[in-house]
Amino acid sequence: MGLPEGITYQDERYPFIVLAPIGKKNKQIRSIGHKFERGLLSRLNDTIMGQITLKNMDVSVIRSYLNIQGPAVLPVAFQKEETVHPYLLRPEFFLWNTLSEEHGLPLKDSIQYEIDFTQLSAEQLHKHVGDVLEDYLFLAEISKHTRGYWLSKIYDAFQRHPLVQLYHKKTPVIDAVETMNQSSLLSVLKYPEDVAYWRHRVDIVMRPFRSLPEKWLRPGQVKSCGHEKSLHFDSYHRTIHCQCEECDFCMFYHVEEDCVSFVEEFDVERSRKRLVTIEQQFNSIAQQNEKLLEQLGQLRGLKKQLAPARKTLDESLQVAQLISRYQQADESFGEYPLLDMYDKLREAHIPARQSTSELIWLSSIRMDDIQVFKKLPHWLEHVPENVYPMTSHVLEELNSKLDEVRYEDSDVIITIKGRAMTYVDVQQVLDLVYYYGSDYPVHTLVQILAGKATNKLRTLKLHETRWFGLLSDWPEKYIQKLFNQLEKQGWIMKQQKGYSISEFADEVM
Repeated sequence: MGLPEGITYQDERYPFIVLAPIGKKNKQIRSIGHKFERGLLSRLNDTIMGQITLKNMDVSVIRSYLNIQGPAVLPVAFQKEETVHPYLLRPEFFLWNTLSEEHGLPLKDSIQYEIDFTQLSAEQLHKHVGDVLEDYLFLAEISKHTRGYWLSKIYDAFQRHPLVQLYHKKTPVIDAVETMNQSSLLSVLKYPEDVAYWRHRVDIVMRPFRSLPEKWLRPGQVKSCGHEKSLHFDSYHRTIHCQCEECDFCMFYHVEEDCVSFVEEFDVERSRKRLVTIEQQFNSIAQQNEKLLEQLGQLRGLKKQLAPARKTLDESLQVAQLISRYQQADESFGEYPLLDMYDKLREAHIPARQSTSELIWLSSIRMDDIQVFKKLPHWLEHVPENVYPMTSHVLEELNSKLDEVRYEDSDVIITIKGRAMTYVDVQQVLDLVYYYGSDYPVHTLVQILAGKATNKLRTLKLHETRWFGLLSDWPEKYIQKLFNQLEKQGWIMKQQKGYSISEFADEVM
């Protein structure tokens, strides 16, 4: 950290200035030969001395920060033509940064101030130099600790911010509001105008909490979000501006007060009261839906009732799905209420009520298909208290039905432009896909079946396979349509190159 001693140059005529070459090929300063440069440096040196005296600055910390000896406190860049670089260097450039002695300082806009100090009046120069020295003093103080130290201080201060503390205190309610706002249960609650108003209020109430970055609030093994952060320093306000682009979040750390402020501050007490109100409003809506609350209890009871027969029901579902594939029909369990109920409820999550708040409880319920409420009366009529004997009976029926719908070798599975494909024919095509489908593009598979002995097929010896010419009496465009139809019916799956057989085809074969 600081200026490399090997490239610096000090002149006793300008004791408060340390010169450093700027530009990659500008490795050292030999002399200050031009009269204009000497006058400029003399004026700058006097201004620095005047500011130090006027403000009674302890500039020793700057020397330590820049790693320089003697009275010098401010680095000034010198260009290759032995002319003064007209922009003073920013102190951030030296912070936690090791510079090379092999070449001069990099000529970048980011490391310098935007003001051309060679064009300033005496009054303007005094102000500019004073501001620059304040920046160096502040950065010298910052440099006493590592970047990690300051990031840790910023994170700890973030956690102490009143809004963040309110978030942690009210996390269950905040999470419940956000979850409930997206829940499918809202669509079955009575009085939709009340629900619509509640959702409108949610956007207002949640705005302060949504402004906080999720990964700062719930970090993993590392503090904060783990993303790269940029730090900017403001000596006037003595703050560190911390920004994370990934989280789209920035805040200001106040060094003296050891606290943070946000770009937009919210009234924390008002936010707290609004949270209480939004929960009460939802609870009031839910309490007017006694029937729905009762139905949720009944659905939970049915789900619990089915639990002992889960293994049999899972097997029944698989068989029923296979039957549907054979019949090329949509899955339907209408004739098996027990199976239909299990299929609809197996992914649903309806925990026991453990909170007095309807909001907290209902937000913990996960139910993708709200049609279950319409089917509930039918299920209650047809589901016995002891479901196990019935589930075994359902599985037996389904297995029997599966035997009936299984393909015979002579069954016509697909017809393309009047050309019929039996189950045996389809199996042979599926065999080709199984062995070669993912290795070659579809047009190669088409050529094999068509018996088209191209040079490529001969080179690959694909003309010697048992599938070569299997559909030689088919036009190639019809064979292409055959593959499209096999994919549509779920026998094969499109891959990056060619096809692979589906899980269904694997089971059937």
